[in-house]
Amino acid sequence: MIAFIIAVFVVAAIPGPALLSIVAAGSAFGFKGGLPYALGALLGANIIIILSIIGFASILMAAPNLKIVLSIVSLSYLVYIAFQVAGSDGIVDNTEKKSRLGVINGVVIQLVNPKAYAVGISLFSGFPLAINNMLTEVIIKLLLINSIFVPAYLLWLFFGKILRTQLSVSKKNKNVNVILALLMILSVVISATSTFS
Repeated sequence: MIAFIIAVFVVAAIPGPALLSIVAAGSAFGFKGGLPYALGALLGANIIIILSIIGFASILMAAPNLKIVLSIVSLSYLVYIAFQVAGSDGIVDNTEKKSRLGVINGVVIQLVNPKAYAVGISLFSGFPLAINNMLTEVIIKLLLINSIFVPAYLLWLFFGKILRTQLSVSKKNKNVNVILALLMILSVVISATSTFS
């Protein structure tokens, strides 16, 4: 169980496309404005985990053509999210802007992310908890994952909010939003490249 918890911490600590987009949402729209998106990403992560449990993720990862299509869709969708973030006016004041990124956007960013499927598969097949009841093991793993993912996603969003606040002094928030948008796109390219190598 310790190895499983460490693996979940590592997944929650290393930013991939979804986590980078949560930071970017916090930076562009503030904590409150980015919260629906972060909650959607959390919901999407749970959907991916359930798809991994029922075997859909394994089928998807075993089909090279589906992985290619998923990577293309992922990159395209992340470009859309990146434009939403980069297009934020970068004006920082005491009020938080309403985000154009909602719960559905957060769910979709996970569903089109090939890395999310690979993580879901590895967490559920690579770390057996030696529990004789499969349903009990699934419930325990889901509880453990969410007890780590929920605060981690909120911390990443808060980190984006801190960037937003700190950069208000130098008026560089717009530049940081553009940089975060480019990093999101780069993370998908790297993830897609590692998926096919």
